[in-house]
Amino acid sequence: MAHHLVRYVWHVRRELERSLENISEADLNREVGGLNSIAWMIGHLAMQEQAYWLFFRGEELVEKNLKAYGSKVEDPKEFAELFELWKSITEQSNGWLETATTSDLENQFEKAKENTGSLLTRVIGHYYFHIGQIATIRKLLGYDVPGFVGSQEGAYYEAENS
Repeated sequence: MAHHLVRYVWHVRRELERSLENISEADLNREVGGLNSIAWMIGHLAMQEQAYWLFFRGEELVEKNLKAYGSKVEDPKEFAELFELWKSITEQSNGWLETATTSDLENQFEKAKENTGSLLTRVIGHYYFHIGQIATIRKLLGYDVPGFVGSQEGAYYEAENS
């Protein structure tokens, strides 16, 4: 079984997908109320996961020109393209994540400033930050906002045997 923090990253990814349900393509690409578009947020999260789980480990990158940081990008990509990149990056990352041990999480990648467990917790917080922004966009555009935190199946905490 994958480490609990890894399972929780998988859970928060599902929460992100749940936050995107029933939003029109046009609204996924739209900037609302001074917030970046949801499409940008997806690219931004994909860029972080690619950096942490592929670049820091010296793995081949899915998209070398993925630039989604700061408040704006010069050549924004559409949601559909960014979501496919996000899916490809997270799928490629899962191979290593599902085998990561507690020892792996205590270690630090050469290019990283924090240990791997800290990077996992940063990813979890980062996802929830953007899920909150997506909830705000949904509300501003008149969409229903999904209930807070869906099913925890697969993310339940189970203590490791000492």
